[in-house]
Amino acid sequence: MAYRLAPKSVRTYRLAPEGFGAARTKLLRQRAAFFVGIVVFLLALQYKEFSNSWQGGSIFSLLPALLSMLIALAALAFGAKKGIKRSRESWLSYELDIGEDFLTRRINDFPELEIQRHEITKIRESSTGLRVETESKDRVIGIAPALVGYEDAKTRLSQWVVPTQEVQQGWITPARWIVALPLLVLVFFATFYFATRSWLIVATGVPLLVGLSWSLLAIQKSLQVSAHTRRLSFVTILPMLAIVVKLIQAITRWR
Repeated sequence: MAYRLAPKSVRTYRLAPEGFGAARTKLLRQRAAFFVGIVVFLLALQYKEFSNSWQGGSIFSLLPALLSMLIALAALAFGAKKGIKRSRESWLSYELDIGEDFLTRRINDFPELEIQRHEITKIRESSTGLRVETESKDRVIGIAPALVGYEDAKTRLSQWVVPTQEVQQGWITPARWIVALPLLVLVFFATFYFATRSWLIVATGVPLLVGLSWSLLAIQKSLQVSAHTRRLSFVTILPMLAIVVKLIQAITRWR
């Protein structure tokens, strides 16, 4: 019915509900990689206590450490379950309006984003779909191939600017970077936590502090982040304060 409308009329496109299966699988892989990283990190934190307790032959002394690990892992599993539920809600609520000279993206709990025709600088296409870009890196709209009427939307948008550019995906893709970045942060955190040399504490703590500060500011300003994620991001203030304290101690007791 929608395809019989006049070319200049506004058309609303939605994501196919059955397409969420593939998106969920990708999300689960990313969460699994992060989950494994957290497990390794927690094991590293408890290594000395495990070692000392085992050598002392006291199995019961391991229970507090094991209990804390189980609580942390249960919290991560609960968070992953909630995250998948929110992702499904976002998927089902996604709407893309394409008019004569604008396109608007609406997602539940996300800021509404509208891009005027004259703002578009490039339209790129890759295996993940279309990416409508402007001069602002944050004013970007992604269009997944699972969109009902994807080819029709692509045709309409291609009439606005130069032909859609096909992007060849290299080894480092956004999906891989999403997995690699949290693991890299965990490595830095583990090194920072176990380090005893002041230079190593500073070498890992400063990048962590700068990275967390930048991430917090970027999340608060981003139009691509949900309101729930923006609220949750304030939790990073706690590890930032802990990093500052340890950095001060390392500098004042340099060795």
